[in-house]
Amino acid sequence: MKRINLYIVVMLTLMTTACDNFLDIKPVGKVIPATYQDYRDLMTYAYQTVPTDRSLSTVRGDELQLTYDDWGDYLPYHSIFIWQDVNPDANTNSFPWQEFYKAILNANQTIIDGEKATDGTQADIDQLRGEAYMMRAYMHFGLAGLYSDVYSADNLNKKSIPLATTIDIWKNYQRNTIGEVYNQIFADIEAGIKLLNVDEQTKGLNYRFSKVSAYGFAARVYAYTGDWANARKYALAAYNINHTLIDMNDASAKLPMNYASGENVLAMEQTFYSSLKSRFYVSDKLIGAFDKTNDLRFAKYFQGSGSKYRCLLGYKLDNKVSMRTAEFYLLLAASEAQVPGGDLSKAKDYLKQLIAKRLKPAYYDTQAAAIDAMDKTTFIQRVADERFRELACQGFRWYDLRYFGKPEITKTFNGESFTLKQGDSRYVLRFPTEATESNPNLLLN
Repeated sequence: MKRINLYIVVMLTLMTTACDNFLDIKPVGKVIPATYQDYRDLMTYAYQTVPTDRSLSTVRGDELQLTYDDWGDYLPYHSIFIWQDVNPDANTNSFPWQEFYKAILNANQTIIDGEKATDGTQADIDQLRGEAYMMRAYMHFGLAGLYSDVYSADNLNKKSIPLATTIDIWKNYQRNTIGEVYNQIFADIEAGIKLLNVDEQTKGLNYRFSKVSAYGFAARVYAYTGDWANARKYALAAYNINHTLIDMNDASAKLPMNYASGENVLAMEQTFYSSLKSRFYVSDKLIGAFDKTNDLRFAKYFQGSGSKYRCLLGYKLDNKVSMRTAEFYLLLAASEAQVPGGDLSKAKDYLKQLIAKRLKPAYYDTQAAAIDAMDKTTFIQRVADERFRELACQGFRWYDLRYFGKPEITKTFNGESFTLKQGDSRYVLRFPTEATESNPNLLLN
């Protein structure tokens, strides 16, 4: 019987290296690293293959407005923008699939065999394998965030994505359940955290995982799965390593999306394609969420274009951001407010610390007073609103919408209205055609 692969291409056919005999192929089709540097190069390749799915997910959310033109320049994004997943436009950009599993397979090689690496200290090897566990968790979480329903008590037995925890590309991969997928993500996060020994990577190497970004990612995952106790625990661990915030009152401050910013603790992904700037305006909803005069983020995030605005974030090589310290404040505010026995005043303080660096001083004073007067329900909504502003056009919004209620969204394009209903099934993407053609198991419920 013909075995079905996962539609992945192992790195040996794609990787280039300065060393001609970098890897022995024993047997044919297997990649056999030996030294610590071999495994480090393997993980460098894994980092290079991390997909840019967060740009396309931004198109699917409610932050952007697609512009119409007579020459069809909008077509690569049109079907994504209006959630036309059945019979999309022929030249629609595809959400990634293969790239996720390439990164996972190279992480698996490091997890499974990296402990035997030669010519490296135990600390170096532990750090590298810790990064590999985090990479595998991050990639599986990314896949689940696109192609699977959300984690909840009611959804645990629903089919999700295939888990890949071996280096067998010919394995007959089946879809795992949502419970199985997230249990693996949780386990990999915990395993990675135990091995990592670098608190924070230096700028230029901060595309690699460290303790601070691992803690931050753990907090993100637990928040999205409704485990506010663990979200608070790990967000606080990340905060205790680095809670630097740039002050946007300083005109010379480097924006947090820049890899070299003091806020940027994981610069692994490009979160806003260059092509999005010319094809999309910022949505009226997102523009309306800002005080254009007193919120300093507005002029730094957006640029006027006639009566509309374009997004300035991303699309430059040095604007790579997967995690930054501002997210820790938002996670701490949300979790402290929602965890049983949490301290609402402490939650408010975290949010006020963040916005103090984002608003003009006089406006901050009025907003801080308003926050102090809020009850718990109103404050939780204020944190959600602040996430909308602070994390705008950085690949978060679609996941916030998915995990926090799947609300109704209405868009217009070329005079026509389109609606994603509350709880709509289109909050879960269909598997790409090339993936299902290679692995029909993906079509089985």
